[in-house]
Amino acid sequence: MSRRTPSDLLQLWQHLGRDLALTWAGPAGAYDDADLGVVTTYHGTRRETDLTVIERVPGARQLLVNRIKTRKGELAALGHPEYGSRHHELIGEPNTQRTRNLVKLHVLDALRHEPRVAEVKRCTVTAGDRARDVVRIELDVRLIDEPDVLNLVVPFDVSGGAG
Repeated sequence: MSRRTPSDLLQLWQHLGRDLALTWAGPAGAYDDADLGVVTTYHGTRRETDLTVIERVPGARQLLVNRIKTRKGELAALGHPEYGSRHHELIGEPNTQRTRNLVKLHVLDALRHEPRVAEVKRCTVTAGDRARDVVRIELDVRLIDEPDVLNLVVPFDVSGGAG
C-alpha cells in the first residue's frame, strides 16, 4: 500500500467526517448504554472537562454501530427517514435461521444507505455463543477511500433484552 499524501488524508477526513465521541458503559463490544465521551485537561490548578470528538477511520466503527443500533425511522423527524435498521422489528421472534436471515437482510439494507460504506465484504448472522436469544452480527466493511477492511461484531438480543 502506498503512503497517502496530505491531500489524500484531507479528502478521506472530509468523506468520513467528525462526530461527538461515544463511550459505551456495557461490556466491551456490546454497544449498549452509550454516553458522550469527555476529556479532562488540567491547567495548573484549574481543571477543564469537555466533550471529545472522533473522526476519520476510528470514527467509522461508531458510525456503523450507530446506524445498526438505531431503529429505522427513529430520526425521520430530524430529516433522516432512511437512517437505521429494521432488524429491531424481529424482537420476540425465535432465534432461528429464518430470523437470523431477516436480521442480515435488514442490516445490509441499513448499510446500503450509508454513503461512507463502499462495500460490505461479509455479513454473517449466527446464534450467539452463550445466550440463546442473542445473535451475533459479524461484518467486514470497506469504507470509501479506504483500502483496509473494518471488522465489526455487533450482538443483538431477539428477546428484547440488552444484547
